[in-house]
Amino acid sequence: MTTLPLGLEVVGSGPRRLIVLNDWLCDTSTWQSAHPYLDQARFTWAFADLRGYGRSRGRTGSFTLVEAASDVLALADALAWPQFSVVGHSMSTYVAMHLGQHAPERVERVVLITPGPPRGFGADEAWLAGAQASTREDTTRAETVRARFAERLSRGWGEHKCRRWLETSDAVAAASYIALFARDGLATPQAPIRPPVLAITGEEDALAMRRDAVVENLSPLTASLEVVALQECGHYPMQELPPRTVSLVEHFCAA
Repeated sequence: MTTLPLGLEVVGSGPRRLIVLNDWLCDTSTWQSAHPYLDQARFTWAFADLRGYGRSRGRTGSFTLVEAASDVLALADALAWPQFSVVGHSMSTYVAMHLGQHAPERVERVVLITPGPPRGFGADEAWLAGAQASTREDTTRAETVRARFAERLSRGWGEHKCRRWLETSDAVAAASYIALFARDGLATPQAPIRPPVLAITGEEDALAMRRDAVVENLSPLTASLEVVALQECGHYPMQELPPRTVSLVEHFCAA
């Protein structure tokens, strides 16, 4: 059997096809709580893990935007999907945007869940080096997660996210991907995203990923942008509000 470019789980057998990508802190098992609500008759969902995560752990590479986008296209080819919609979450929204810029003939719709700024977050080299060094150590990267989620959500949630990050990602991959969103952003940040775009924001997320910032950042890149802001929701809509998130994605991708 030929090895697929990315490890994945396929759910459903419908005619509309979606490739769903993972974020920085977990593989696509983040979507498990949403699986009961998926329309498996209308859609085929391919939950694909980027190199170094989940079903793609142990796969080496450069862990860059261009490599990740190439892997997604190679996966679509292996699945014999000439066209598909792509769903990115946080870190992987850059991959989804890049595909919308550079492979519009393949990508029908682009869904961005809690996207960051197209140009990245502007980290300098000193910060990036420190963050990458700490992420290569399980103890220090665990503390990063605990600190991030300690106030808004429960302690149990923070411990769960911490455990899942360590269980589902290779440290070298997690450290390398930091450059993608913290410093680099899109390879061509001014190039248009040609397919229609849906952005889903959590209004208790970081300011740069809330509705107003997302509208300001993405409006210049696409002529077809829909932004849905979820109140009392943070960075993980598929876990915090799973039925609502599934509904939004399906409605948009079925249009």
